[in-house]
Formats: sequence, structure tokens, C-alpha cells
Amino acid sequence: MGSPATTDAPSGSDTQEVVEDAPARCTDPLAYPANADGLVQIAVVALGLGVFQVLGPVLGRFVPLYGGVLVRVGEIIILSYVIFYAHYCIYDSSRGGRRAATISLAHTPDFGDLVWQLLLLIAGVAICLWPAALYRGWAGRVDVWFWGLAAAGAFFLPMSLLAATLFQGIDALNPVLIVRSIVMTLPAYVVLFGECVLLTAVFLVIRWAVGQVRLPHLLATVAYLYVLLIGSHLLGRFYWRRKEELGWGL
Repeated sequence: MGSPATTDAPSGSDTQEVVEDAPARCTDPLAYPANADGLVQIAVVALGLGVFQVLGPVLGRFVPLYGGVLVRVGEIIILSYVIFYAHYCIYDSSRGGRRAATISLAHTPDFGDLVWQLLLLIAGVAICLWPAALYRGWAGRVDVWFWGLAAAGAFFLPMSLLAATLFQGIDALNPVLIVRSIVMTLPAYVVLFGECVLLTAVFLVIRWAVGQVRLPHLLATVAYLYVLLIGSHLLGRFYWRRKEELGWGL
């Protein structure tokens, strides 16, 4: 099974020369998806999901038994590809990339790759939020303790996703490794976590706009994807800037 670590992405030395020639700016992450590669990826995915949204009622009328299933399968495949590309953007940014990654430099993902990336995402979220989920199941209620555990888990989530992506293995989700990495980079990690909170707030605002001001779903999907690529870049850039403190040897 392929992984970002085996791609033909530009070498670290090549990337470093680009970074040194063009000093980083604090606004760079906002422009990360705004190159040809990023905009094409966003457009293709948004249009693909839009087509399936239109096809849903049509297939439901003419193929009532299987139409809905076909639409859901298509949507899952597209969303799995989105996860794959987001993971690749994290990898590329961790090597110094400052604009959305060129997917032609990656291996062509097969179905196994898409499933593996999805499993890594689920595992990364689960290891951080299982205490809150366990408390919810045991106490049977949502209270201040539940939200406290959920907030604590969310704090560990960015580092968990970064480790799972760059190590390309569930075994990298070692609580000792995650906690140690956060402690070694704590000031910078707090900033990263704050940026992730802001991006989550943007997601919620977009969702609110869809329901309250009838923002078209196509535009909402474009906005979601744009924010997702910014978040992917922030994770990868964090490793690029703090790899010495992290000491992961990647």
C-alpha cells in the first residue's frame, strides 16, 4: 500500500531553497489553496458532489431499490479522495510546501489507499475523544464533565492527526508520543490549536449560512474544502517549523 512517505515529492533541500528565497508571511496559509492545483481539486470535488446531489432524486425515481445506495457509494468515494488529498497536503507542507500540493507527484491512490487514510482519520479522532465517549456511555448524560473531557481530547487532536499522517500508521498514535510532542512544542502548539479552533468556527458559520441564509450547497462545499486545505497546511507547516523539537526523525 502506498503512502505519502513513498511519493516523489520535491526533496527537503529543494523545498528549503524555495522557502529561503521567499520569506514566509503570516497570511500564507490563507492563500495556500489558491493556486491552480488547489483550485482544480476544489472545483472537481465540489462539482462531483453536486452531480451526485442532483442524481439522487433522479436515480431514486428510476432505480428505487439501488439509486440511493449508488449515490451514497459515489459520495463516500469522493469524500475518501478528499481525505487522501488532505493527507498528502499535510505531507507536502511538512516538507516545506507553501501552496496546495500537485497530486501528480503522488502515487495514484487505489481503493485500499482511500480506506487506509479514512481509517487513520477515524483512529486519530477516536484516540482523543474516547474518554468523552466512554463517560457518555457510562453516565448516560451530557454535562460539564463530558464537555471537559471532549475539550481535553480536542486539544490533543491536531498532534494526533499529524502523527498518524506523517508516520502513516495507527501505531504512531501512542499517547506517550503525542503528549511528549505537545510538551516539547507547547507555545507553538497552543497557537496551532487556536488556529484549528478558528477554522472549526468558520466551518460552523458556513453550516449556519446554509440553513439560515440559504447559501447554495455548491458554494458551501467550495468553502468547506478551502478551509480544509488551510487546516491541512497548518498541520504540515507546524511539523516543518518544529521538526527539531519534535525529534520524529522523518
